[in-house]
Amino acid sequence: MTQQLPVPRRLARRWAARLVDWLLILAVTSPVWLLTVGHIKRNAALNTASFTGDGVTGLLSMEWDDVGDSAAAGLSDVWGTVTFSVAATILAQVLVVALYDVVAHAWLGRTVGKVITSLVVVPADGSRRIRLGQAAKRTTFTVLLPAVGWVASTFGLLRLSIPLLLLGLVLLLLSVVECLSLRGPTCWHDRRSGTVVQPVDWAVRLAAVQNSNAWLAAQQTRARVVEQGRLLRKRFGAGEPPNR
Repeated sequence: MTQQLPVPRRLARRWAARLVDWLLILAVTSPVWLLTVGHIKRNAALNTASFTGDGVTGLLSMEWDDVGDSAAAGLSDVWGTVTFSVAATILAQVLVVALYDVVAHAWLGRTVGKVITSLVVVPADGSRRIRLGQAAKRTTFTVLLPAVGWVASTFGLLRLSIPLLLLGLVLLLLSVVECLSLRGPTCWHDRRSGTVVQPVDWAVRLAAVQNSNAWLAAQQTRARVVEQGRLLRKRFGAGEPPNR
């Protein structure tokens, strides 16, 4: 069922699987950005109308300082809306990725990316499938850790916050390092969650399915149906009425 691969190939397949999963979910959830852009446009329009009215009032009353303060406050509000809207949208997409990752591993032992790259996640103790708690712990390291780093980096960059930007970069670096901590078929997050990622030999798995009792029973049923059909055709062809 499984085979051993060189470390570079194992890492390449695991990273490829993760990339496919992220791109898939980001593509599916991309329409949410239309709502985000619409919210930003509405907020910008309201703020523009507000500080334009305040500016006109200030000009008529010859209060020049109020005009500048109103414009600065309006622009600050618009940029704050942009920053929080972008961060909230990215966070929402991250939560969808995390939910997908937990459900797919707990239910099937693999995501779409792992199906494409012929990988499967199994319990290290030899159980049939990983438990929900194991899947959640694994997702914390593989999805939430880099995602929080990405959100923090984006928010820090938009808000010009050096501490947030550095925090995001550190989390992203930790995510890369823990993924590269490969010992045999396990990374650091595998060892923490008690799981193992194994390559799948589909030819061997198909042979095992074909030799299973369910497969044999299905083949025997099919053979009986075919035989009954042949007998019925023979009887009707000979002009014998069917028994009632």
